[in-house]
Amino acid sequence: MRLWWLCAGWLALAASFGVPAASVDSTATVVPPDTLASEAQVWADVVSRSGAAPALTVAIVRPGQPDWLYAGGEPWRGAGTPVNTRTVFRLASVSKGFAGTLCGLLEDAGFLSLKQSVVDLVPGLQLADPNAPAALTLERLLSHQTGLPHHTFDMKLEANAALVDLIQALPKVRPACAVGGCYAYQNVLFNVASDAAFGAVGSFFQVELGRRLLVPLGMSDTSVGREALIDGDNWARPHVYARGGWKAVSPKSTYYQLPAAAGVNASIRDVALWMRAQLGERPDVLPPAVIAAVQTSRVDTPGELLGPRWRRERLRSAGYALGWRVFDYAGHRMVFHAGAVQGYRAMVGLLPEQGFGVAVLWNSNSGVPAGLLPRIVDRQLQIEGPDWLDLPKLQVAAQRAQRKPRA
Repeated sequence: MRLWWLCAGWLALAASFGVPAASVDSTATVVPPDTLASEAQVWADVVSRSGAAPALTVAIVRPGQPDWLYAGGEPWRGAGTPVNTRTVFRLASVSKGFAGTLCGLLEDAGFLSLKQSVVDLVPGLQLADPNAPAALTLERLLSHQTGLPHHTFDMKLEANAALVDLIQALPKVRPACAVGGCYAYQNVLFNVASDAAFGAVGSFFQVELGRRLLVPLGMSDTSVGREALIDGDNWARPHVYARGGWKAVSPKSTYYQLPAAAGVNASIRDVALWMRAQLGERPDVLPPAVIAAVQTSRVDTPGELLGPRWRRERLRSAGYALGWRVFDYAGHRMVFHAGAVQGYRAMVGLLPEQGFGVAVLWNSNSGVPAGLLPRIVDRQLQIEGPDWLDLPKLQVAAQRAQRKPRA
């Protein structure tokens, strides 16, 4: 208190002599107020009220600051109860980062090697390429360098084919290239990572994931599988657009056959914990060497530069690591993954050099909420540019949605 009065007296004395207050210390740096959280709140509110999804959750993590968590909407259209930061969503292909990280931890613990042949760990696996038993390493599996065509058997999986039948049919698939010779995104074959983990330690993917990651990180809302989702009492239902509005449907079991590729469920609160671990804040659980291995790109993926507008205008290069994409985002390294299944969307983006992360989860097929991630990243990096959300249009949609009678 005494110091405050001394400072106030000095400023008053300076003013009495006509000395500008700023001249008291001309070298002082004026630090602008941190308004990212308040701005993100406005943007998320507009998206939520626009009707783009019944439920929307967002997380921002920064070093030395508490998690900023947002939850808007309701778990299903007409529920009459709000979602919160513990409401669980499907993560879809964001699950791949969990699988890659688990395999990295198992290597660090000496149970397997990323350079090891997958066939050594999963003896029954066969491919048409005669060199596959030696060439298909776990590292190549986790970075989609299997030699198979893009999305092999995804359509059959979505038509409710059994996973065991698809695995047995792999030797009949004509390769797109030699193993390790090209990048081609996979779901069915990627899931063999869960079998490799079992072959290494003798326990199921979800058991090892819980033991080595979820429990130590305190991710108590995170689970694996359809039953784990629907047996909970706080989960967001998937929605499809029908007859002019969102309609809740039952979660499809198809991609839940692939726990390592698309089977993880989590709340936004848990995703924030996951991002902090991936950013190096939990070395007791994720050692720096494991993070470096998991987040290092293994293959170029130039097709990612032709995606949504923010990718076309912001990304300079793209690659795939172990269950994570790695982008050059306007000169900054971004570790990223998105996921999409019927009625759910998920996005996670990390700026490791800044210790910054943002995630968005929602329960519809709308692409509108996806604009939140690049807008928040641009704001963090102080990049001027397009309004990826088209806020004026969304504000009009929000006003119309509020005037529309509730179902």
